[in-house]
Amino acid sequence: MKRYVSFFMATILCLSVFAFGLAEAEGADWKVLRQDTYGNSFSYDTASVKKGETNTVKVWAKSDGAKYLYEIDCKGKKARLLEGTGSAGSEWFAVKGGSGDEMLFQEVCP
Repeated sequence: MKRYVSFFMATILCLSVFAFGLAEAEGADWKVLRQDTYGNSFSYDTASVKKGETNTVKVWAKSDGAKYLYEIDCKGKKARLLEGTGSAGSEWFAVKGGSGDEMLFQEVCP
C-alpha cells in the first residue's frame, strides 16, 4: 500500500511540473539581455513583470538555463532572490553597475 501511495504522489508531482512547464511556455516572453560567444545568456520574462505597491518589481530571469524570481526595489536600487538557486533566506543586495542585475533593473524599473 505504501508503495502505491509513493507512486501516486510521484505521478502527481510529475504531472504538476509538466503542466506548469506548459503554462509557462505559453505565457512566457523571454528577452535576452546579454549573450556571450560561448552561448551563455541572461534573460528575463517580460510577461512576468509585476509591479508592487511599495516601488518594487517581481520578475523571472534566467541565467544559463537556471531560473530565478527577483524582487527589485527600484527606489533603493537593490534586489533579492525569492526563488531559485541561492534564494533561501536571500538578503537584499545592492545592484552593481555593469552586472546582469543592473541590466534587469534598467529594463523593469521606471
